[in-house]
Amino acid sequence: MEPEMVEQPQARRLESELPNGMEKVQVRELERRSKLNVEELNRIEDEDVLDKMLDQTADFEERRLIRNAMRELRQRKRDQREKERDQRLQETRSQAMAGRAGHTTETTTTQSTQSANGSARSTVTKTERLVQSSDGTKTSRTTTMESSYVKRSDNGNSTFVQTKSSYSSSSKKTGSIFDREDESASRQSSLAALEQRQAEKKKELMKAQSLPKTSASQARKAMMEKLQKEGGSSPNPIAARTAVQRSSSFGVPNANSIKQMLLDWCRAKTRGYEHVDIQNFSSSWSDGMAFCALVHNFFPEAFDYSQLTPQNRRHNFEVAFSSAEKHVDCPQLLDVEDMVRMREPDWKCVYTYIQEFYRCLVQKGLVKTKKS
Repeated sequence: MEPEMVEQPQARRLESELPNGMEKVQVRELERRSKLNVEELNRIEDEDVLDKMLDQTADFEERRLIRNAMRELRQRKRDQREKERDQRLQETRSQAMAGRAGHTTETTTTQSTQSANGSARSTVTKTERLVQSSDGTKTSRTTTMESSYVKRSDNGNSTFVQTKSSYSSSSKKTGSIFDREDESASRQSSLAALEQRQAEKKKELMKAQSLPKTSASQARKAMMEKLQKEGGSSPNPIAARTAVQRSSSFGVPNANSIKQMLLDWCRAKTRGYEHVDIQNFSSSWSDGMAFCALVHNFFPEAFDYSQLTPQNRRHNFEVAFSSAEKHVDCPQLLDVEDMVRMREPDWKCVYTYIQEFYRCLVQKGLVKTKKS
């Protein structure tokens, strides 16, 4: 009897272990599938395809994987462009050196700074290349600046950012004083023409901002009155109505008009704020000041706008997004790390976030529309 009582618990234990083993196999299968999905996303080279996939999915984990794939794709494209540009610059230099014989001098200086706790390190490398022709009549100077920033976090991860810029200039010695006067006169005339174009552009911008905004109904009414005056006014209102035929799509706003209306609304709400000049949905929002000004316009008690600076981009994004979520329940559709990493954010992302912020304001009754 005792052996039978011992064998029964063992059989039960084996039966209970079987489902656990199956669960482990299922977990491994799910992990394998997720890795396969990541590999498939990394093989996609078209950003539009990833953008459509991001619009179609609603799962948080899938959206995170797609956004990571988009960031890696953009980084690969940027690296490829940098590599191609460096190759073209190197070819240009080699061709210029092969075409003329002269004296070349190159100097390189490197400056490194490290934070007090040793977590961040910044390195700036400056390379100056001076090429002078054999007869001494022409001199070419090329300056290349390379900067890198490395920051290590507490969890052991490191963030590496590298930028590179190049400037070149050339000069030519002339033997006659009249030649030098001609060059200075042409340079002054080009500067004067540039200043004149900038003044005209500024005048047109101020004129456009000062013009009163008319509604669509007023514009249609003015156009119909103008057409009636040109064709002769008819005493019969039915004849006048039939004389002017409008297309079925007249007055229906399209995507471009809605985008422009939202941009004009943002510009009107942030007018007068320092360090804010909204001209588009990309570079005008890169330092976070436009987001803060837009939120501060509706919630002035949320934070002190005068304490913000364009240099502290991360703080500006955090303040704007957290304040919008706290006061108007606007979800944080934009990632602070992505906004800080990119010099110019994607206009589609910024446009989507501003649309969501406007919709939340309408729901709270802070913005009046024709329907409300």
